[in-house]
Amino acid sequence: MSFSWLLRVVVVLLLPIFLCASPVVTANEKPAAQAWLVTYGPGNVYFERFGHNALWLKNPSSGLDHIFNFGFFDFNQPNFLGRFISGDTLYFAAARNPEVEFAEYIATQRNISLQQLKLNPDQYQRLENYLLDQIQPANRDYRYQYFRNNCSTRVRDALDLVFNGEIQQSLQALPAPITVRQQIHQAAAADPWLYLGMDMAMGPSVDRNQSQWQASFIPEVLARVVSQLPEVLADEVVYYQSDKDHQSGQPLVFLFISSLLLAGLLVLLSKPWQAILKARLVASVWLVICSLAGGGLLWLWLATTHTDAANNWNVLLLNPLYIPAMLWLRSKPHASRRLAMLVVISTVLAAVGALFSGQDLLAPLAFFGLPMLTVSLLLWKAGTQQS
Repeated sequence: MSFSWLLRVVVVLLLPIFLCASPVVTANEKPAAQAWLVTYGPGNVYFERFGHNALWLKNPSSGLDHIFNFGFFDFNQPNFLGRFISGDTLYFAAARNPEVEFAEYIATQRNISLQQLKLNPDQYQRLENYLLDQIQPANRDYRYQYFRNNCSTRVRDALDLVFNGEIQQSLQALPAPITVRQQIHQAAAADPWLYLGMDMAMGPSVDRNQSQWQASFIPEVLARVVSQLPEVLADEVVYYQSDKDHQSGQPLVFLFISSLLLAGLLVLLSKPWQAILKARLVASVWLVICSLAGGGLLWLWLATTHTDAANNWNVLLLNPLYIPAMLWLRSKPHASRRLAMLVVISTVLAAVGALFSGQDLLAPLAFFGLPMLTVSLLLWKAGTQQS
C-alpha cells in the first residue's frame, strides 16, 4: 500500500473525532461582557416625540444585566414647574431591569433597536465603572438642557469617554444635513401645536449649521451616526418593530387652515350690531392674547436660562407693547387706525428681522399672519367709519 493511501485511511478514521470535538471550556469561564446602545422610537405623548435611548450592559462575570437610562425626572422635586419653565429642570440617571423597561416601550408601540458596541475588555470595564458611578445618589442628578445636555447627549458622552474622545473628533468634522429647528420639525410633525409652540419659543440660534456631534441630541441621530462608525459598531438588531407611525403629519397645512378659520371667526364676531364697537372689541381681545404670549416669549429670552430663546423675532410678531399701546391710544384721535398701523409695522419688522438673522418664521407666520392682517383691517375699517 502506498503512503498516499495510508494517509487517506488515517484521515477517514480520525475525521469523526475532529467533527465531534469541541473547545475545552473550564468550569469558571463565562461569556464575554457586552454593551449595547438601545434606541427607542418616538411615542404619542409630547415628551415622547423625540425618542429616547440608553445603554444596556450584560456582564456574566459580575451578574450585571441592566439598562442605564438618563431620562428620568421627578414631578415631586421642589418647585418642579418653576424649575421647568425657567430652564433649571433636574433629570437623573438610573439602572433598570431590561425586561421591565422593554415591556413599557412595547406597550406603547415604540420601536426598539439594539446596537452592540465593539469594546475590548478594558473599554467595557471603563464604561461599566462610569455608568455605575453615574447612578450613585451623589452623581445621578444633572441639569437638563434640550439640545446640549439630555438623555441622548449623556449616552453619547459616555461612549466618547470610552473611546478616548475619538467619537467627538470624528463627528465634529462632519456637518449635519439639517439644523436643530429642522430636527424639531421632523420630531414634532405629528403634533401641530407642539410644532408651533416650540417654533415660537426658539430664536435664530437653532437655525445655524451644526455638526453631527451636536445633532446627536436626538436619539435616532445618535444611532444613525454610530452605525456609520465601524470602529464602534459590532452588530445591529431590531428588538421590536411597531406598525404604528408616530411622526407623520402636515403641520404647516394644518396651521394655515387653522389660520384661515381663525381669521374668518374674527370677521364673523365683528359683524353683529354696532359693528364699529364689535370690530374694535374683537381686535382688542385678540391683541391682548397676542401681547401676553409675546410677554411670555420676552420673559423666556431675558429671565430664564433657555439660551435658545434669545433674540427671538416672534416677540415682535406677538408684540408685548400692544397692551400699553391700546391703553395709550384709547383717547387719541384715529386710535383704531394708529393701532392698525402698529400691528402691520410690527408684523413686517418681525418678518424682515427674522429674514436677516436667519430665523425660520414660516410656521408662526402661517398661523398668525392672516389673523394679524384681519385684525389690522378691522381696526382700520372701524377707524374709517368712526371718522
